[in-house]
Amino acid sequence: MIDRLWMLGACALVACAADEDTKPTPPDLDALVAAYAMPTRAFDEAAAIEVEAIVESKVKALLHLDDLASELESVLNALAEDEAMQFAPQRHAIVLEGEGFARIERICRGHGDPAPAIDKAANGHLDLTVNYSEKGLDAVIFGGAVRCLEQVASTRLAINGAIRFHIGENLKLAQVSGSPVLFQLADFALDVDGTRIVDGGFDFQVCRGTTSNCVPGNIEVLLGLSSGTSLVFYVDLVKKTGGFRGANGIWTCDFAASRCTDANGSVVMTPVFDL
Repeated sequence: MIDRLWMLGACALVACAADEDTKPTPPDLDALVAAYAMPTRAFDEAAAIEVEAIVESKVKALLHLDDLASELESVLNALAEDEAMQFAPQRHAIVLEGEGFARIERICRGHGDPAPAIDKAANGHLDLTVNYSEKGLDAVIFGGAVRCLEQVASTRLAINGAIRFHIGENLKLAQVSGSPVLFQLADFALDVDGTRIVDGGFDFQVCRGTTSNCVPGNIEVLLGLSSGTSLVFYVDLVKKTGGFRGANGIWTCDFAASRCTDANGSVVMTPVFDL
């Protein structure tokens, strides 16, 4: 994971009271949430062959997007940090009470060693809008990366585009880290060391807790097939283990053996996935 994607000292946060009619309107992610919950294609050998190239390309992107997802969530922690926002002459925590919304902006690290000076114009920034009520956070958090330059060890990232994520209904801030989070990236570009890895739309789900079908510890991606149906591929990026969720259940795969098995012992042979 990235040690520091956006420095706390480069964070600005504003919370505003608002009623339900005047809060910013979030994107509607209900259809995407439903698609992940209920894939429509039965997993079989034909499906495995069709999605081979898609799986491999998405996993390569996930290797970098997983770190981005972790840091997007860390931005939310600015809502609970005493030092996230400074108001002279005192520092205050932002307390989310009643009905309203909060906007968070962080300046990106920039490229180079040592890290360059904090400079929004040169390094870009990320912003998020969080709606809330007395019950907790609203389900969808949204914003974007604006010409954001990041560096992970020696790897240089350039990030730009809309970012939305679904965290579930009425969670408290402390509960987000234990719940599944579904990310949607739109009109999005991710360059890694000058090579375009993501160009356009991309979505993925970080699996945690027991409130969804995804297996904790994995990341999921939705795969669209030529028939207009869908599968969900899940993977542990560290262990390189995973499988598929389809209309016919969950299939756990031994990628080295090109073999996937369901709970009933049925077997589907697959291509050799290069993960």
